[in-house]
Amino acid sequence: MRTLNLLVIIIFTSIVSSAQNQSPGTSPGQQITNYFSYNPRAKVLIRTDKSLYKPGETIWFRALVTDENNQLSANENSTLNVKLYDKKGTPLLQEIFRLNHGSTPGDLQIPEDLKKGIYFLAAYVSSSNSTEDLSYTPLKIDPEHNHQWVAETVLKDSISTSGQTNELFVILRDISGNAQKNTQLKYQFMNGAEIIEKGKLKTDEKGRATIPLTLPLKSNGEPFICTLSDSRDDWTHDVFLPTDLDQLIIRLYPEGGNLITGVPAKIGFTAFNKWGLPVDVEGSVINREGAPVTLVKTITKGLGFFSVANESKQTYKLVLSGKTGHKQSFEIPVPNPEGLAFSVTKTDTGFVSANLIFPDRQKHSIILTATQGNAMHWSANMEIDAIGRIKIPVKNLPQGIILLSVFSKDGNLLAERLIFQNKRQEVKVDVQAQKSSLKPNENMRVSVRLTDENNQPISGNLIVSVTDKFRNSINTPEINEYLQLESELETPGSLIPNAFSPPSGNAALMDIYLISNNLKAFDWNKIRQFKPESPTDINARSGRISGFVTDKNGNRINKAKVSLVNNKTMRLHTTTTNSEGIFLFPNLNQANLDDFSAKATDPAGKHGLKVVLSKSFEDRIPGFIAEIAPRYCFVNTDQVADDTYFRNNPDLFTREPRQSKPNTTSADNQRRLLSTSTNLLDVIKTIKPYRIMNNQIVFVGSENSLNHQGGALIVLDGQQLGTDISVIQSMSPSEIDHINISTNPMDIQRYTGLNSVGIIEIFQKKAKVPNPDNKQDTANRYDGEYRIPGEFPKEPANPKRDTRTTLLWIPDQEVDETGTFEFSVTAGKVLSDFIIKVEYMSENGTAGSGKTEFTVSK
Repeated sequence: MRTLNLLVIIIFTSIVSSAQNQSPGTSPGQQITNYFSYNPRAKVLIRTDKSLYKPGETIWFRALVTDENNQLSANENSTLNVKLYDKKGTPLLQEIFRLNHGSTPGDLQIPEDLKKGIYFLAAYVSSSNSTEDLSYTPLKIDPEHNHQWVAETVLKDSISTSGQTNELFVILRDISGNAQKNTQLKYQFMNGAEIIEKGKLKTDEKGRATIPLTLPLKSNGEPFICTLSDSRDDWTHDVFLPTDLDQLIIRLYPEGGNLITGVPAKIGFTAFNKWGLPVDVEGSVINREGAPVTLVKTITKGLGFFSVANESKQTYKLVLSGKTGHKQSFEIPVPNPEGLAFSVTKTDTGFVSANLIFPDRQKHSIILTATQGNAMHWSANMEIDAIGRIKIPVKNLPQGIILLSVFSKDGNLLAERLIFQNKRQEVKVDVQAQKSSLKPNENMRVSVRLTDENNQPISGNLIVSVTDKFRNSINTPEINEYLQLESELETPGSLIPNAFSPPSGNAALMDIYLISNNLKAFDWNKIRQFKPESPTDINARSGRISGFVTDKNGNRINKAKVSLVNNKTMRLHTTTTNSEGIFLFPNLNQANLDDFSAKATDPAGKHGLKVVLSKSFEDRIPGFIAEIAPRYCFVNTDQVADDTYFRNNPDLFTREPRQSKPNTTSADNQRRLLSTSTNLLDVIKTIKPYRIMNNQIVFVGSENSLNHQGGALIVLDGQQLGTDISVIQSMSPSEIDHINISTNPMDIQRYTGLNSVGIIEIFQKKAKVPNPDNKQDTANRYDGEYRIPGEFPKEPANPKRDTRTTLLWIPDQEVDETGTFEFSVTAGKVLSDFIIKVEYMSENGTAGSGKTEFTVSK
């Protein structure tokens, strides 16, 4: 923290104050230190070798964990939890790794039978307690069979209108790009689970088809999806239809955080649909009388701004008039006759210039601070006489996102504003390949040179990958971009295209983006109100059972008596809420939350209060993944391999194995049955009729004439429970997500070769992650609960059939003070363009990357 030379211009009195040496304010800085000492933040970044995988491949990754200041974590006892989730939030794989100086390499083996789709590689440290701390990386997994269909779809009107017919144009090809002529297609147009219409049609000689889709007049609030499928439903493809019925989420951000009466203000806004996709909108701001004040339009998808005059005794709202969000309206905060208007007017290489305006025309003592992470980099005390213009020297500010905050002399937050400093403190990573083209099995040397902004060699740590260009279809942010922007802001730049690309090429757009944003995990109200003994803070650190109590109107109840009963042991626990209606059971662990039921009475003994138990962090992750998944799944497009790539690499595109389907009804129908039934056995009988023999389930048609009739094998979340129905009689249907029932021998043999009756696979809503299969258990090594990272194989498992699309993976390479490193790359049998990517990061958070390409050809 430094003292500052500050220029203040008092406009009302027309007197210019000379620059004064100001003593830095200490109160906000000390509060930041106190808060983050109890609530340290860990930002997790995962780098994978590629973004497109086939079932059975290995996901190679490197995890980097930094603190609030982007420095690699020094906590030697931290553990990293890594899980693979599907789009519904179901965990499929999990491993725990031990971190070393804030980093660890790692790997996950993708199951051979995993279906095509978008999956999420999620990671968090043991101290994480908020989904803001969760790192997730979208990955595409695709078996890429040689006759697999690929659908290219375009809507005639990009936004479908209620009550009108739109047309969906389809071009059907196989993965090599060949048109699927005269091929029968089925389609089903749905609003969530509600079927609007369905039908069949054939493609023409060029593989084209047109599907008319009539949008209803109303929506049930779920997305409109058109599902394409083949005649046997072996292949499906979902198309998301944006409509004028989609509910929008528009967030308004006055510059500085306040609208002040009589002071014109800039208001930034973000525009997303309900499923997190950025949208273009247009409309107007109208006043209380309904008269238009100004026109509004996004400047890039998902982002915009407008200005209002904030006249006295006037209110405003934003009303949309375009197709997207038609006639939806959003209230603009009411202007305040008191407070502070704070706006940044200019940022150059020397200063950040800003205006401070107090509408009461009185003299005010304030504290102005500049913070980043848990550090205060600059602070000054000053007096402002109504209006002041300040200049903050840029030399005192660090690289990246900075929060400017203004406090009253009493320590109350008056205004805050985000700015971005791009000082180009990036490391240059120069990658030079010995050759531009290789033949199969040929190798070459690759050299790397690291230099700083002054072109001086530096030491550091590298991540090196050499992968098939075709396997890198999902864009991921660079390390610098992630640490400085993505991990810092509530609305990350990846959701708003072109918001900061290039970083210094559109300063105006970047400024609007920052006005329309907030910091993650940094809230002055929480920081200033923080008390180490607070129940919510204790719970955040300890994972103990806590919650709050409200009346029927949602009001928090002070001194309510909370009773918690363990439903297994019937033991009673009691406590009392504090002044905020919050309670804590310090000796009860959140991991056992489902074992308890709770009730509460007010101080007078009155019942009818609502007890809300706080979910554990791990319990919130599946819902979070399911919530963010549409952002990626709705815009996901199938990828056609060009004809040359397909012909050159036949071993990558194998024949699809014959599918064997479970003899069961759809999951949606099952869930409706499960939600209304009280007996799980009744649900199973509805799915597939059976008889009970020897206390076992025997499906109709599978009886035998032997004296010892066998029963269907019952499997719960991958665990075999045997054949006796007593193991499921106590299960509540409301706790079950879906059930698979099959009498197919291939399905039965996945669990046992001693059963000929069938299997009943039951999946709970809160399913445990299945343990790796035996093959993986023998391949992976463990140190207690910690997985020992695998080593990337130097040689292919089958040299004669080397279909690796990752030729090299070096997750953790130290480089000495010479700044140079060399390695060798050997081409495999895959003929394609390959990318050599080298990423750098130092312990203090400085990062950079470089890449080059080469071709493998015959």
